[in-house]
Amino acid sequence: MINSESASAAQVPAAAEISPYFQPILSLQTQHIIGYEALGRHVAGGVVRSLGPFFQQSGLPDERLVKVDRLIREQAIAAMARAPGEERLFLNLKPSWIYRKARRVSELPTLQMAERHGLDPSRIVVEITEEPFSGKLEELSEMIGLYREAGCTIAIDDIGSGHSNYDRIASLQPHILKIDLKLMKKGARHEGYHALLNSFSILAAQMGASMLVEGVETKEDLHYALKVGARYVQGFLFSPAEAELQRKEAYEPLLREHIALYTHGELERHRALFSAASGLRTLLSARSGARTPAEADALLQTLSGHVDKNVVRMYICREEGFQVSSNYTRNPDGSWRRDAAYEGSNWIWRPYFIPTVLQMKHGGQGCLSQPYTDLETSRSMQTYSEPLGEAHYIFFDLEIDLAGG
Repeated sequence: MINSESASAAQVPAAAEISPYFQPILSLQTQHIIGYEALGRHVAGGVVRSLGPFFQQSGLPDERLVKVDRLIREQAIAAMARAPGEERLFLNLKPSWIYRKARRVSELPTLQMAERHGLDPSRIVVEITEEPFSGKLEELSEMIGLYREAGCTIAIDDIGSGHSNYDRIASLQPHILKIDLKLMKKGARHEGYHALLNSFSILAAQMGASMLVEGVETKEDLHYALKVGARYVQGFLFSPAEAELQRKEAYEPLLREHIALYTHGELERHRALFSAASGLRTLLSARSGARTPAEADALLQTLSGHVDKNVVRMYICREEGFQVSSNYTRNPDGSWRRDAAYEGSNWIWRPYFIPTVLQMKHGGQGCLSQPYTDLETSRSMQTYSEPLGEAHYIFFDLEIDLAGG
C-alpha cells in the first residue's frame, strides 16, 4: 500500500494532461445518442491512458482524487454546454465525496459548475458510483434530493456489484438503474447473471426507473439487453470513450439492423411456441377429464406419446392450487418418468398461479407464461396452461432457447 504521506506528485497527473473523454449512451427507443458518460483520461506524449487506476489508488488522500475528479467534471460540463443539442452528461460521483462536502459546507460543486458554464441541470445525470458507504443513508438521500430538485436525473451505477444494495436503491429512488454486463458475467456462473438481469428489470419496472445496460460488446449482449427491457445501452459494440462528441444519429443504422434481427428471432420463437400451444389444445380437445388422480395420470400417460419434444414436464391442478396428478417429466433420452410425490402439492405460493387460473377460467382459453428459470433444472422455460373440465387445469412446461435470434 502506498503511504499517503509519501505519495509523490508524479502520481497525480498534471492539470494540462487531464481531459474528459465521452462514451456515448444510446436509446433503444429512438436509436439515437441521448447522452455521454464523462471518463477521465491522462493524455501525454501522444498516449491516452485511463485514469481509472489513478482513482483506485488506496494510498492517495481523497483531497488529491477529488481535485482531479472535479477538473474532469468541470471540463466535461464546459464541453457539453458549448455543444449544440440536448444530449445529457453522465457524471460519476462517489457517495462519500458528496456526503462529506455537502455535510461540511452545504455545497454541491457539480451544480455550481453547471451554473458557471450555463449548462441546464436537467442535462446532467448524477451517477452514484458503487463503493462502501458508512455515512447516514438518510442524510445522503437528502443531499441527492438537492440534485433532483435542481432538475438532475439520478442514476445508480453498477447495480448488483455488491455495494449498490437494495437499501441504497430504495432510499435514493433513482431514475436510472445502470448494470454492467461485464461485471455480472464475471460474478455469476453459467446463466446465473441472466436471472439477475431479469430481476433488476422487474425492479426497475416496479420503481418506475429506466434500465441502462453497459458493457455491451457483442450482438448477443445487445439482444439480451433488448430481452430484459433495457431502455439505454452503452459499450464497445458502438464506441469507446472519445475526445469529441458524436452525431446523435451515428449508430442509428447499426441499432436498426440489430433490432430487426432481434425482432425477427423473437417473432419466430413466439410463433413456434404458439404453434406448440395450438397443438396441445388440439390434443386436449379429444381427451377426457381428470377429476381423480388415476384419471389425471391416465390422461398424462396418453399425452406423453403425442406432445412435441419441447414439452419437458406435465401436471394437472385444481383451481385452489392442489395438484391432482403426478409429475410426468421427460428423461434425457426422450422417455417419460412418473413422479407420484408431487400429487397433493399446492402451488398457490407461486405468484402467477391465481392470476393464470382466473384468466383461463374467465377467458375460456389457454395461457402462455413469461420466460422463467426452472427451480429444479435451472433451464429456461415457459409454461402453457389450458382449462381441463370443471375447475381443473393442465400445465405443460416448455423448454425454450433464450439465446435464439
